[in-house]
Amino acid sequence: MNQQSYELFSPRFHFYTAKEYHPNWEELFHEAYKLALKISKNIAFDKNPLSRTILQKRKLIALYKTLKALFINMRRMAKGNHNFIPLFYIWTMTNACNFRCSYCSDHRHHKYPDLYKQGHNKDLTTAQGKKLIKIMKDSTAIYFCGGEPTLRKDLPELLDYSTKLNMFNMINTNGSLIGDLLLKPTYKKFLSQMDVIIISLDSLNISQLSDIYETKESIARKVLRNILTLRILQNYVPFKLVANTVITKETIEESFDILDWCNDLGICFSPVSANIGHEPDYDLLNHPRYKILTKKIIERTNQGYPMIASARMLEKLLRASDIHCYPTVFDHIDHTGELFWPCKTYPQAVKITYNSALS
Repeated sequence: MNQQSYELFSPRFHFYTAKEYHPNWEELFHEAYKLALKISKNIAFDKNPLSRTILQKRKLIALYKTLKALFINMRRMAKGNHNFIPLFYIWTMTNACNFRCSYCSDHRHHKYPDLYKQGHNKDLTTAQGKKLIKIMKDSTAIYFCGGEPTLRKDLPELLDYSTKLNMFNMINTNGSLIGDLLLKPTYKKFLSQMDVIIISLDSLNISQLSDIYETKESIARKVLRNILTLRILQNYVPFKLVANTVITKETIEESFDILDWCNDLGICFSPVSANIGHEPDYDLLNHPRYKILTKKIIERTNQGYPMIASARMLEKLLRASDIHCYPTVFDHIDHTGELFWPCKTYPQAVKITYNSALS
């Protein structure tokens, strides 16, 4: 990384127009570049050109397992059998979180940090986590989430274990800690092992972002810096960078800006409409500006800009229409190692324990 790469990676905006209350992007990018330079001296670079493609052995094995599971699931569906093979496991590693987002929900009307404070804080040990991952290994992928998964000090060790089992690795994080963590020796292999990094981004207005997350503006600013840092680093290490935006009535206009910002920077955009409990927020769905935003997202998807899903799927999700849920495709594991059946959002869901297998 040198002056030439600095100029190559510096933001160039086509769709996005900075607002007066948005940060100074030149200044923020300069900070991100300096951080990326420091991180590049710590992280492991795989010089094998195949490691940057789907031809990497681990990814090939994961792809094979995915296609095999899809084939079996399709045959079962044709027979009316919905006992599907999970395509990936969603693991809530901890309820602990350093944010308290206004829209936060564990899909059961609770906020993760509140659960943690109320005593739901007995996370699996590292040894138990590895046993859980071993149970998951016949699936394709593992989705590390929380709470805030980067608060777990053993995350790199657990990621290393899932990688050795040839799993596809994804993480959903608020992004506030990742920049500093990547400077640590324990995170040396993190970027080369993590295939998809999803970071919450709900506003480009730092003041509004700090209000949404109930954190200091300096921390909210760090989230933006860290996203820019990861955008630079993904030119050297193969991982997919995703910005996950929860759209509320209060953040519709900022969501327009985030869409443009992500499209200009080549960051995958993942829009999510806020719910009220288990139900869609119909006031949001019927809001005139939300309808225009949805149309714009679909148009950009059809134009080939990186999105988390196809135009058809995004249209269904954002408009809450014609959605068929098959919960056993994505099994949700709680921080205790228990499986919600059939689905965490289902009010009468029961927990299936793996305690005997994890002890």
